[in-house]
Amino acid sequence: MSRLIPVLYMLLLANAVALAYTHYGIAPDWLTVYAVIILGVICVVRAISWSRASVVVDDIDACIRNLKRIRVMAAVIAVLFTTWAITMFGYGDPYQQGHVAYFISITVVGCIFCLVNFPPAALLVVVIVLGTFVLFFGFSGNEVYVAIAVNMALVSLMIIQIIRSYYANFSGLVDTQLDLENQHQRTIELSRQNEALALIDPLTGLSNRRAFFVTLDKTVKGAQATDRFAVAMIDLDGFKPVNDVHGHPIGDELLMLAGERLRRILGEDTLLTRLGGDEFGILLTEYKDAIDLIEMGGQLCAALNRPFALSGVTVQVSASLGLATYPTVARSSNGLFERADFALYHAKKNCPGEAVLFAAHHETLIRHDSQIEQALRKADLSKELTLHYQPVFDTDTGKVNSVEALARWDSDLMGRVSPGTFFPVAEKTGQVGFLTRVLFEKLLVDMATWPTDVSVSFNLSARDIVLSDTVEWLIDEIKEHGIDPKRLTFEVTETAFLRDFAAARTSIRYLRTHGARIALDDFGIGYSSLRYVHELEFDTLKVDRSFVTPLPVNERSRRIVKTVIDMCANLGIECVLEGIETESQRDAIHALGGRLMQGYLFARPNREAVFAPLHQTLKS
Repeated sequence: MSRLIPVLYMLLLANAVALAYTHYGIAPDWLTVYAVIILGVICVVRAISWSRASVVVDDIDACIRNLKRIRVMAAVIAVLFTTWAITMFGYGDPYQQGHVAYFISITVVGCIFCLVNFPPAALLVVVIVLGTFVLFFGFSGNEVYVAIAVNMALVSLMIIQIIRSYYANFSGLVDTQLDLENQHQRTIELSRQNEALALIDPLTGLSNRRAFFVTLDKTVKGAQATDRFAVAMIDLDGFKPVNDVHGHPIGDELLMLAGERLRRILGEDTLLTRLGGDEFGILLTEYKDAIDLIEMGGQLCAALNRPFALSGVTVQVSASLGLATYPTVARSSNGLFERADFALYHAKKNCPGEAVLFAAHHETLIRHDSQIEQALRKADLSKELTLHYQPVFDTDTGKVNSVEALARWDSDLMGRVSPGTFFPVAEKTGQVGFLTRVLFEKLLVDMATWPTDVSVSFNLSARDIVLSDTVEWLIDEIKEHGIDPKRLTFEVTETAFLRDFAAARTSIRYLRTHGARIALDDFGIGYSSLRYVHELEFDTLKVDRSFVTPLPVNERSRRIVKTVIDMCANLGIECVLEGIETESQRDAIHALGGRLMQGYLFARPNREAVFAPLHQTLKS
């Protein structure tokens, strides 16, 4: 309207000057000169005013004030020009009177189209101008003018309909534009919400893994020379058994409560994220020194070590924590994360339930592991890997019950490397499957030369037991070498069930279906869930040496071992006790009812399998 109203005033001025010109000298000067000057000044002033208008359309109150002013001015201008033109009609011949009629009709139509976006003003002009025109000419008594009046009345109705129709379309266009703007705003808002949700863990409401690395990257890139901060990683020890025994809803509830406990200690300003599964990541910026960090880590672990009261059940887990500091141990986000992860791994392995701060000696361990990884990749494992065999004796008869195949690696680059060192690295780097295949083929070749009544146990890694193609390959190899599957016992640890219980159960059932036996190794040092013993139907439990060592002097250890021996007897499965190194240990076990024993007291691992019985049985 700010563009059209100046046009309206110029149209009025031009048509008025033309009408005054045709009536000049006929009508009085006050009509043809002075009145036109006054009306012209009004038109010019208003046109300039509108040309310079700077109304902010977002200011609704200002817009409404201007629209009211337009409506008032429309009525005033319509009255002034209509009165002036009708007064002019009394002078001149029919041509000049016809010019008045033409002036009124053509001018009002032009003005209406300039005001069509504001129907109240446009309709006021129609009513005032055309209403006066129709009445004035309708009662003139001249047939021509009456006809013109009737015609103009019909035109007025048509113009009113056009105004309504046009305004309806204009209003609809505005509504559509508003809808589009609203949809655009909603789209922007949804995009913001989706972006926020993309950084939120839906279960716990904490930030997620993506948010953790985005924030960590920004923090590292924006760090000044004097800045310091720490990355902490927390893992719940025992979460998987809770999930397996009580179900995923209980596990989810446990994770939510664990997040709440951590948040209460850390506060709202600290970045706390759920990285995935039962693992949490923290970015710590407010701490005094390394001691303060360790104390804070201890508080977090202690908070998660307390029992959790869940829906109808109380469970207890523990938490291990790894810390890495910037810039002390790393200056990149990946470096910080990897070292915090290694510190967490070290805590879980050596001091579960505690916090470990990555230090220089951990860097040495990482380099050592890296050297082992590279040596494994470069090694001719078919040549460098060998098997040593340690017998398990039935101490009631003195005979060999079975032999355990133990891996040995004599690296051309690093010399003799302990299985406890290279197997974790191989499993972490995905190389363990190849080691298993090389060693198992060597075992089958050795077994072909042994008496057919000798049973052998072979260790499978947690990765091996959850991969169906690996266990299928094992059975295929047994068949190809013509070995009786009943002679083979596959030893697995509880780590396999914590990784993927369902897959481990499927693999174990597959092996047992094809005649092989299954032993649970290192029983007692993990979570020792009786659900595993019940559902997986092990043929043998091997009690860890940590329970055997204190047997002669520790009554509690004797009671635990006695309980396990009796449980195995009741379930009809074998119970093997590992790590027998002294006669007092042997005698204590025998007094508790144990008979299957393995350890340095009887025989050390040897490249050549020994099947000779003991020189003297416990019975004798």
